Amino acid sequence: MKIFRITELNAVLADWDEQFFPDGTEKFFSVGYIKKNGEFVYLKRCRRAGLRFSMKMHDMKAAEPVDIHGKAIGHVHPIWIHSIVFFRSNIEFSLLCT
Repeated sequence: MKIFRITELNAVLADWDEQFFPDGTEKFFSVGYIKKNGEFVYLKRCRRAGLRFSMKMHDMKAAEPVDIHGKAIGHVHPIWIHSIVFFRSNIEFSLLCT
């Protein structure tokens, strides 16, 4: 049985904002979230991205799916931060719940 550590949203968002490790390698993560229409979306390997509006004002983050070499393979997904179900970075697994 695996035990997952419940992490606060602030810790997840801080980890999301880091783009590179101290040695200069790019940081990737996986994220699962629920869209407005109720559809569950899982992005297995992605990196942080930007959007063309104020993400801070709208409580949004963006993720871009990438392949094993770090090249973009899909479109940028805008994600409302309160709809994130789970987040897994290269370092730790974080399960968000209410």
